[in-house]
Amino acid sequence: MLFAPVFTFVGWALGFLSALMAVPILFALAQGQSELALSFLISAIVTLFFSGGLILAMRREITILGRRETFLAATLIWIMVPAFAGLPFYLSDAIPSATNSYFEALSGFTTNGATVIDDLNVQARAILLWRSMIQWTGGFAIIVFLSILASAFNSPGNNPLRRAIAKNSRRRVSRRVGYAVFSLLKIYALLTAICIVALWIAGMSAFDAICYAFSTLSTGGFMTSNSAGTAFASRAIEVVLMVFMIVGAVNFSLHWSFFNGDRQSYFKDPEYRYLLVTIVFGSFFVFFLMMTQTDMSIPDTLRYAVFNTVSAITTTGYNLPLISGQGEYYWPLGALFLVLVLITIGGSTGSTAGGIKLMRISILMKVANTEVNRLSFPSSVYVMNYGGQRVLREQILSAWVFFVLYCVAIVFVTLILAYNGLDLQSSLSLAVTNLANAGSAAQPLITDVVVGQENFVSYEALPKFSKWVLCVTMLLGRLEFIAVLSLLNPALWRR
Repeated sequence: MLFAPVFTFVGWALGFLSALMAVPILFALAQGQSELALSFLISAIVTLFFSGGLILAMRREITILGRRETFLAATLIWIMVPAFAGLPFYLSDAIPSATNSYFEALSGFTTNGATVIDDLNVQARAILLWRSMIQWTGGFAIIVFLSILASAFNSPGNNPLRRAIAKNSRRRVSRRVGYAVFSLLKIYALLTAICIVALWIAGMSAFDAICYAFSTLSTGGFMTSNSAGTAFASRAIEVVLMVFMIVGAVNFSLHWSFFNGDRQSYFKDPEYRYLLVTIVFGSFFVFFLMMTQTDMSIPDTLRYAVFNTVSAITTTGYNLPLISGQGEYYWPLGALFLVLVLITIGGSTGSTAGGIKLMRISILMKVANTEVNRLSFPSSVYVMNYGGQRVLREQILSAWVFFVLYCVAIVFVTLILAYNGLDLQSSLSLAVTNLANAGSAAQPLITDVVVGQENFVSYEALPKFSKWVLCVTMLLGRLEFIAVLSLLNPALWRR
């Protein structure tokens, strides 16, 4: 194990975070909040100090990452960056608790969307902007990491980093990787800018448009106010949000191919088709359940069904104001269960969405179909294909291992939360939503089926131990188990 390149990359990640803090510093000064700007400035200086120390200490060492070093670097980045990103929350007293500040920052960087802030309406705008920026940065970081992970395990399907690297085959590897990352960043930034303009044209204020664009494309779900009804004040805004939630949940190699001339790239990819089909059928079933169990009109029912289905499958976690029926605000129990299933499935590989991912679900379904056919024809030989590529035995095993680990993690986290005093429904819902990095979707799930009208949930009241359990849960879900669990293997640490 070479530690020098690991700490070098962690140092550069902290340096980038320190530079990002310049934005809320200037914004706070423009708002006349000098004390808040000072909190961000101190946080930036502390972050830059640690960044510079790590980079300078390792400047003469080898900086090439192997597979082992990549796993360790990714895990350390997702642990350490939130620790420094949470400093402004703690120093400004926006979140006067070290545990809560770390939870908020980690929730943002993992694009989970769970918050410990009780009242967003009273928070300074610089704090709200910083939360959204953390999510936006975490969304891009996970695209790059999952692309590296897919390359390491030779996963089937499109890989954004591999596609971008292949374009400049004449350059040496380090320059090609740098080009690939920068190429993806340009597309990510361009899509974000388009989302900002679209939300502003649809009726959002410029500030809200920026924050919601950051949260939507990263499929994070952080909001700028407690009320979704106030934030999503028009049908045009809802449509824009749905479009860009889907954009964020699509494999970024398809966006890269589209912007590099392949206009048919989306429809060539099976996972993209699976995403659209899942949205259509999920919306239909949610619509049916709402029509039979609420007294809403058909247009409103369709609106709720489609929006919440898109939000669930992309693991963004936005929820429209709760459904009014027979004088109470509630979700039909069947619709809640379906939302949990959609959150667990998640979006596409190589995207900012969480969950098991549609590619793995597709492979597992193909395996199940093959085994059923084998019962009738035991001697038959079946060749499994995905997206025109043959699926290897190792890839099937990888999908099975991930699925089993995912299910075991849900059970284990549920039991720990229940042991810490939460009821079983809340424990299961928190385990499912946070493992899929859709923590903001938990509002109608962590209480009884009948809930209050305000469609907003804060994790602040959870016991401290439960918050740390959920921090580990978000980290495992975001890094997809393999990177973290591989570090527990003694063989990984041997030369």
